[in-house]
Amino acid sequence: MTAMLAGLLLAFSSTTVLATDVRLVNYVAYTYLNATADLSTDGVQNFDLENQSDPLRLELWAFASPYTAGMTGVRLAIYPLAPLNPGTQTGKIDSGPVAFSRPPDGVWYFTMVLTELTLGFPTNDGYDFRYWINFPTPEYIGVAPPPNKVAAVEFYHAAMDHYFVATAAQEINDLDTGVHPGWARTGYVFNVWDAAGTDASPVCRYYIPPGYGDSHFFSASLQECIDTGTKFPWLFKESDAAFFVALPDMNTGVCASLEIPVYRLWNGRADSNHRYTTSATVKAAMLANGYIAEGYGPDQVAMCAVQ
Repeated sequence: MTAMLAGLLLAFSSTTVLATDVRLVNYVAYTYLNATADLSTDGVQNFDLENQSDPLRLELWAFASPYTAGMTGVRLAIYPLAPLNPGTQTGKIDSGPVAFSRPPDGVWYFTMVLTELTLGFPTNDGYDFRYWINFPTPEYIGVAPPPNKVAAVEFYHAAMDHYFVATAAQEINDLDTGVHPGWARTGYVFNVWDAAGTDASPVCRYYIPPGYGDSHFFSASLQECIDTGTKFPWLFKESDAAFFVALPDMNTGVCASLEIPVYRLWNGRADSNHRYTTSATVKAAMLANGYIAEGYGPDQVAMCAVQ
């Protein structure tokens, strides 16, 4: 019966009188991989000083939102526990590998539940909810998680007079710690996405080898990415999606609400290098120094950063 019920959607609302006051103690955790899970807690306590509990179970459930009494959910895993004497508490509990039933694809909030056998409720093998702790972070089962906002950090190499933006944590750390000597932060950053969003475009990243610039080129336009590789075959495409941003309106250069313009400035030299900035003041200074703006619309906007 347990196997048959494990994947079913069950509506659970306690209707029986509490036989005992049993609760989970402090910490709870779970892990799962394929068809097994591991459930753990700091312990279970029987706060009833007179009555022994009936048999208990540690159960992992999934709900469409953080659980409140009476919600419908999916039972994922169970671990049986012995009855608990009045006023006693177990030590730490770790189930070890137990059977795990994967919920349907979707976004789920997992909950650790302590149940007690009452036989007064027909579903869930007669075990009734006694206490639960919600896990706040959702699980994305068979669906992509939403993108995270990350910082594109600008660096400057004084000896080369080159600029660069980095979004990967390891690359930023390497630049900060001198793995690639000569680079220092300028103090400028703008926000990008680390995965595709509703209006986000992947940003290709090309490496311009020594002799042509020893620098990098970024574009959020798929067509420009294709044309760049065709026109300059000596460039090396490092990524089709170094990060994600929106494109502006290609006629007006206007970004959507909650987005800000990113300007791309080219040095126009044999050692080709670009600077990417959201600062109109920086843009004006670079233009005054002979840089060339590349982008869309009268304001030459190349990308749109998220606020």
